[in-house]
Amino acid sequence: MIALAILLAAAADVPQSLLNAADDAGLAHTQCMFATMRAANQAHLSASDFESRVRSECSAQAQRLTNASARIFRARGDSNPTAKAERMIEDSYRTAVDDYRQLPEKEKLVRDFCKADPKDCN
Repeated sequence: MIALAILLAAAADVPQSLLNAADDAGLAHTQCMFATMRAANQAHLSASDFESRVRSECSAQAQRLTNASARIFRARGDSNPTAKAERMIEDSYRTAVDDYRQLPEKEKLVRDFCKADPKDCN
């Protein structure tokens, strides 16, 4: 997700309107993925079930982001802008699934931290 922002921010000679559209699409996709992750975690879904759900729930936002990103890559002269944008979306899903798999460990670390120093967890 952050890689997308960095790559798009580095776009030289790209109209601001394209950058704004990509920012909006990226925000919508990121918000969808985090909302889906929270809901899946509360429902105790497996990582594979989360992956299926996030791809389904966020498909419209992913398509919008793919289109916006491809327009930027095309404006930059990339030879295969749609494929590049699709790879970035795939990377974002892979990262989200990896993060989801690590949630139990991270939640345990937070619980342990709060047990050790409860005043920092209020």
